[in-house]
Amino acid sequence: MANSHDAAAKLVARKLKGRYNRQTSPDVKGKSGRAEVKSSVDEIPKALRQLGGSSGPAFIVLPSSQQKKALERMRDLKTGLMNYKGKVIKPSTRKK
Repeated sequence: MANSHDAAAKLVARKLKGRYNRQTSPDVKGKSGRAEVKSSVDEIPKALRQLGGSSGPAFIVLPSSQQKKALERMRDLKTGLMNYKGKVIKPSTRKK
C-alpha cells in the first residue's frame, strides 16, 4: 500500500499545486486545496478528521475500486473525492 499511497499523493500534490509530506496530516497541502490519501471507504471518518480545521477545498483520495461506495457515503458532505490518478470524481464545495 505504501508505494501506491505515495505515488497517488505525489500526483495529487501536482494537481493541487502543493506538496506531499508523509509526516504531516493532511498528506497534501496545496494552493488549490488539501487532500488525504486513503485505501478504503472505511477510512473516510479518519480522513475527514485529518482534513478538518481549515478552510478551502478538501479532497479524500481513494482507489477506483472504492469510488462507488465512497460516493454513497460522501453524498451530503462538502469534501470532494479524487481517484489515485488525481481526477476529481466529486468536487469539493468547501469555501476558501
